[in-house]
Amino acid sequence: MNDDSRTSLVLAVLTVGFAALAVALFRTPARPALTPRPPLTQPQSLAGVTPPGTIRISAAQLISSGGDASGLACYSCHDQKSPPVVKYDANHRVILPKEHADLIISMRNCVECHSPADPVKLEYTADSTVIMPEAHRNLAAMAHGRNENCYTCHEQNQLDRLHTPEGVELKFEEATLLCAGCHGPTYRDWNAGIHGRTSGYWDRKAGPITRQQCTSCHDPHAPRFTGIIPMPGPHRSSREPSPPASTVKSD
Repeated sequence: MNDDSRTSLVLAVLTVGFAALAVALFRTPARPALTPRPPLTQPQSLAGVTPPGTIRISAAQLISSGGDASGLACYSCHDQKSPPVVKYDANHRVILPKEHADLIISMRNCVECHSPADPVKLEYTADSTVIMPEAHRNLAAMAHGRNENCYTCHEQNQLDRLHTPEGVELKFEEATLLCAGCHGPTYRDWNAGIHGRTSGYWDRKAGPITRQQCTSCHDPHAPRFTGIIPMPGPHRSSREPSPPASTVKSD
């Protein structure tokens, strides 16, 4: 076979191939129109809100940013020679003092249930004590594993200090080291950057990284995250049948 014949054969094969491709593309049905996503209602719209910062403002963040850390000055109210007495509820859970209700409420992730457009309004008694809503009574109780005493983590004779299970004294802004005493695998993952929130530069030559402290996301007195209502599922195409009525849950 001479060169002209070989060239003609190659061109013929390419022509047939492109023709077949054109036919296949022409026969492919157009993508059906998408069903518009229904408007979100509360509290579903809250579940999709990603706060620009961390869930909480930890002591480390507050102190390092130069914020008002007067709420962490225990001895502005407490007598150092008289450590507070720990109180328990009927289920033997530690009850945090009502005088700390402002701190407790402010550190919770209120936007899980409350709209940021309608901030929580606290009510106070005549002596300036926060009135805890009936539905939130449990927020004032500690729910941190088997810790049944404030002094498991706090120094009884030095309230503005923490201590590890081994007795190493730590400042409030070193709370992550305290967490590491019981949550070793998680602390290892945090150090590796696969747990928690890390910001900064992948290339350390370009700049530093910042890892948020454990207490920037977890409330140390109740670290478990509460459930949130998931966002609606992906768009269904107009050709997909609606789910059976038996599978649709009604409120």
